[in-house]
Amino acid sequence: MNNWSQKSRNDDSNDDKPPYSRLFIVCSKQTTADDLRTAFEPYGEIEDIYLPKDRVTGEMKGVAYIKYTTTSAAAQAIESRHLKPLQVGDSKNIKVMVATTKSMPSPSHKENESKYKRLFIKVDKDATEQVIREYFSTFGHLESVHVQRNKLTDESKGFAYVNYKTFLDAAKAYEQCDKRYKPIFATPKDELKRSRNSLDSFNDSFYSQNIYNNHQKEVKINKRESFSSLIKTGGQNYDTVIILCTPPVHQKYIENLCNIIPGVTSFKYSNDPFNSCCKSIVTYNNEKSAAYAVERLNKFEFPSGEIVIVKPDDNPLSKVANNLTDLVNSFKNNMDGSPDLLQLAEAMAEASNLLKAATVSKGDANELNCSVPLPPVQPLADSQSRMAQRCFLVFKPHPPPLHVIKDAFCRFGNLIDISTFPNKTFGFAKYATVASAQEAIKTLHEATLNGMRVKVFEADEKNSKESNSMNVDDDDDSEAKRMKYDKN
Repeated sequence: MNNWSQKSRNDDSNDDKPPYSRLFIVCSKQTTADDLRTAFEPYGEIEDIYLPKDRVTGEMKGVAYIKYTTTSAAAQAIESRHLKPLQVGDSKNIKVMVATTKSMPSPSHKENESKYKRLFIKVDKDATEQVIREYFSTFGHLESVHVQRNKLTDESKGFAYVNYKTFLDAAKAYEQCDKRYKPIFATPKDELKRSRNSLDSFNDSFYSQNIYNNHQKEVKINKRESFSSLIKTGGQNYDTVIILCTPPVHQKYIENLCNIIPGVTSFKYSNDPFNSCCKSIVTYNNEKSAAYAVERLNKFEFPSGEIVIVKPDDNPLSKVANNLTDLVNSFKNNMDGSPDLLQLAEAMAEASNLLKAATVSKGDANELNCSVPLPPVQPLADSQSRMAQRCFLVFKPHPPPLHVIKDAFCRFGNLIDISTFPNKTFGFAKYATVASAQEAIKTLHEATLNGMRVKVFEADEKNSKESNSMNVDDDDDSEAKRMKYDKN
C-alpha cells in the first residue's frame, strides 16, 4: 500500500497549512486511493489521501480527504469536480468541499464555498479603494473592496477587505499577491459575532453527539438504563467535579452538559462577571460517573466557542465541610440519647486538624488551569527594566482574566508586564530577557489557559505600536491579530 493512501490521524486539531488546502469528498464505498489520485492529481500536487474505515467492520465509509500543497489547487479541484462523476461511466456524482477539520464533515457546498471568497489585507493608509481594486482585479473577478476606516476621523486604519466571486480567484490572490499585503482569508462576520442564543437549538442530543463522535462511539444518550454499563472509567476517589468556563455560559447549558453523564445529585452554579468566567460544582451519586465526566467533558467546546475545563474537586476544604456536616448531624441525632462524648471529641479534633491543613494548602481560589506543565511562579521584573523582547498573544475565543495570564507568563522569569485591551482578543507580554520570552513562546504556544486557547509569537515591533493605538472593530481585530501568525 502506498504511504499516502492510509495514514494515522492522531492529531485533528492542527490547522492545515496552507489554509483550506484539505478537501472533504463524499464518494462511493468502493472508491480507492488510486481512483482519487487519478481524478484529482491534475489540479495540483497532492500531499496526502486518506479514506476513513469503519472501526467495527473495516469497510470504507464512503468519504475521503485529499490534502493539496496549495490552496489554489484545492479551489480548482472543487470548481472542477464538485457534483460530477469521479470516473467516466459512474452513475453518481461526488461532492467536493473544503474540510473544516481532518475528522469532521464540512458544511454544505453552498455554505462552504461562500466562506472562502474574502481576503483581509494590510494596505498603505493613503491607498484608495480604486488603487486596491485595480491591483487585485488582476487575480480574478473582484466583486467588492472595502477599506477599514476610523468611524470618527474617517482615516484609513491600514486594512481592507477584498471580496472575490469565487474561492479559486481568492486563492490565486492569496498566493500570488505582493507579500507586503500580508493576505489572510477573512473570517465571516456571522462567525465572529455569533450570538450565544444559537445555543438554544442545542440540547442533550447535540452534546452527546459531539462527545461520542470525538471518540468514535455511536451511543443514544436517551438510553439511560444502558448508559451506565458503557462507562469503562474506574472510580478515582471523588464524586464531585468543578467546571470552569471563560467567558461565562448560561447555567442551563452547563447543566445540560453535566446531565449527559447519569447520576447528578447536586449542581451549583456561580457567575463571576468581574473575571468574566463561571464556575459550577457538580456532585454525582458515584465515583465512576464523576471520573467519566472529567474524562469525557473536559475541554468540550460549545458551538459559540467557549471551552469548559472539568477537573476533580479535590479541595481539602470540601472534604472538611462534608466531615463537619456528618459530625453535626451525628451530634444532633444523639442529643436525646447518650452520645459518646469521647468519640465526639476525637471527631472534633480530627476535623480541626483537617481544617488547619486545608487552610494552609487552600491556595488561590482563582487558580490557574493550564493544558501544559508549567514551572513554579517567579517574581516579576522591575517595572523600569529595559524590555528585551515582547510576545504577541492571541486568545480564542476571548482572553482569560488578566491575573490568570500574568500567573502563566511570569513562570519563565523576567516578566515586566502583561497588556490586554477591552473587547479585544490579543495582548502583549513584555520580558526583560530574550531567553525568558523564548521559553514562554516554546511552552505556551497552542496551550489552553482556563479554557481559552492561546497562541504566542514574537511581537512585530515595527507594527506593534500601530496595533496598540488603532481603534478597530471586532471584525477588524480578529483579522488583524491573525495576520501575524496565519502565514507561519
